[in-house]
Formats: sequence, structure tokens, C-alpha cells
Amino acid sequence: MNRTGKIIVLAALALVIYSAYTVYQGAQGFNPPAIEDVKKRMQDDFTAKNMTVVEISMLRRSPRELAGFVKFKTPGSDQVQQKACTATMAADKVTTSWNCQ
Repeated sequence: MNRTGKIIVLAALALVIYSAYTVYQGAQGFNPPAIEDVKKRMQDDFTAKNMTVVEISMLRRSPRELAGFVKFKTPGSDQVQQKACTATMAADKVTTSWNCQ
């Protein structure tokens, strides 16, 4: 194999390693089922407070952090209110917590 061929093979190998690393990093932290679990817990909490949840949106800000909002109606009101929400995953990658302000 000539010198150009070796350079192409090394560049392709570096690209494969980089791609594998980024896929691995993306799999760490909040995955789609974990995000749905946080949204379900938020829904249950607001419902327990007699509020009607209209919409919940939570998106990954980083592997172990979510940011988004909840839209809801209070009892006896048709006005939709919105609160900003965040969720974090502990270093153990199991424990999660969320809050809305």
C-alpha cells in the first residue's frame, strides 16, 4: 500500500473512532424512555395538585440535563399558564430530579 492509501486508511479509522465515541456519549444520561418517565412524573404531580396539564416539553440540554416547560390550567380557570422546568440526572445515572419555576 502506498503512502496515500495509508493516510486514507488512518483518516477513515480516526473518523470511525470519533463516530463511535459520539454515539457512546449520546447514549449516556437521559435517553427517550428516561425523558418520558420524567414527563410522566411531572404529569402525575401536577394532576395530584388538581391542575389540568395541557402540554409538557422536555429536551436534552446535555446528557444529564433537561430543560423545557409545562403548560397547565388551575382548577376553575380556563387560562393556560406556563412554567419553565429543568431535570437533572445524578452521577449514578439512575436518580433523577426535576423542578418547575
